[in-house]
Amino acid sequence: MRIVAEMDEVMEILEAQKAKYTNQKVAKFFKTWSKKLQYHFTDIDEYYVIELVKGEPKPIVKEKLENPDIMYSMSTDTFIEMNTGQLSGFKAYQRKLLKIKATMPEIMKLQKLDKL
Repeated sequence: MRIVAEMDEVMEILEAQKAKYTNQKVAKFFKTWSKKLQYHFTDIDEYYVIELVKGEPKPIVKEKLENPDIMYSMSTDTFIEMNTGQLSGFKAYQRKLLKIKATMPEIMKLQKLDKL
């Protein structure tokens, strides 16, 4: 039962993450972005994709991409802790709880979402 409840929370957080791209405070920074961001949850081995087309987020899709533009890899617990303020992304990365494949400019731009 815990995994089902946890996945509901993960999906809620993914939807909230997707919504951040349209927030007035940061939307202008992403308006030229057409990228696929893949989240791999290692504990359940599931993949979810948020696609942006010219800054507009598309519906979240459960899918494994061969070559996502940006790739996050972490457990569902780490994802939840990072998005509820219990763990910073930097600490998760330092502790090797989070792996991210992205360019430095992409990472810098994505950090703008953390301030929301």
